[in-house]
Amino acid sequence: YQGSVKTRKRRRDPVVIYMHGNSSSRTEVIPQLGHLLSLGVSVVAFDFAGSGKSEGEFVSLGFYEREDLQTVIHHLRATGDVSTIALWGRSMGAATAIMYGSRDPTISCMIVDSSFVDLTRLAEEMVEKGKEQGVNVPNFVVSVALRMIKSSIKSQAGFSIRHISPISHVNRCFVPAMFVAGEHDDFINKRHSERLHAKYAGDKNIVIIDGDHNSPRPRFLLQSACLFLQSCMQLPPSLELVVPLGTNLLAPPWICPGTFSRLGLAEAIAKARAGVSSSSDERSWVPLNDTAQQKQQQQLQRQRSQPPPASRKVSIGDNPQPGLSLEKGNHRSRSCTDSSSNEVPSSPTAAELLAASAPPDMTERQKEIQSSLFKMLGQHE
Repeated sequence: YQGSVKTRKRRRDPVVIYMHGNSSSRTEVIPQLGHLLSLGVSVVAFDFAGSGKSEGEFVSLGFYEREDLQTVIHHLRATGDVSTIALWGRSMGAATAIMYGSRDPTISCMIVDSSFVDLTRLAEEMVEKGKEQGVNVPNFVVSVALRMIKSSIKSQAGFSIRHISPISHVNRCFVPAMFVAGEHDDFINKRHSERLHAKYAGDKNIVIIDGDHNSPRPRFLLQSACLFLQSCMQLPPSLELVVPLGTNLLAPPWICPGTFSRLGLAEAIAKARAGVSSSSDERSWVPLNDTAQQKQQQQLQRQRSQPPPASRKVSIGDNPQPGLSLEKGNHRSRSCTDSSSNEVPSSPTAAELLAASAPPDMTERQKEIQSSLFKMLGQHE
């Protein structure tokens, strides 16, 4: 996601790279996308190997993912269109950011959301949680199972799980970092983020929010993250986009322009476009070159200004008049039996927009991961 071509020809853009968690994909960036683009930065989101649409047979929870990240960063820098680079990772993506940040001090800053301190420690905590829930596993069985898992991963994937340890990298990482953790996270406890924050070598801050591992992050956190990025990446205020009043930055940006008019924000859009067109140095949140959309709106206004046609009987042999074409999107089609019908399709509500942009629910996936670990240890739920 970038600014306009005209803008990119004039200067190099700062970039924020978003990294998703385990069993997720690049679409996880959507709830944060509006706030990031409003800063005037470009956003890069990609699928790690073995996730989303990327090829690969397995994920390594950060060990090989940092090589994926390095490839993306080298590609961006080779284009010559990038100035500064910041990282934003969640869960597995956060662990990847820490393990990569210790080797690349040129990163401007990073946001680390719900990282674990050590994969072995995380597995032990999951076993302990199972014991609290009534699944009793002897300690010697746990030790044997972990040795078997380590040996299997070493032979099949070529690395040891003891090397997936962000806590061993924080004392060599000097990139400014903002740690985030959920108060009620029962998958990766907030103590992980607190330990990482305590031992981190660079400038640091930690924010504990309400919610669990997969809860949507509140608006105040996204705004705080934007201020953090502005400060560390040294983003000038002139880089910010012109955002119409009332814009829901939690919704996907490509939904907003098509729904503004139906939500009564057409006047705000017109004023924003007029302000941008008067100054060529500013960039706009909404598209400026939309002559096709303007022609369609003018045609709609002319049709509404004309008197309604006289009612007539429709026979079986008559061909019904075609209705107005629907905009592209997830709108339901409506059947029309008479061209004189004045029904207007309902516009999507704010709740529907938030539901469309909400991150996927990973609660069931967490239960599957925990269940599979118990089965490895010879126990069932």
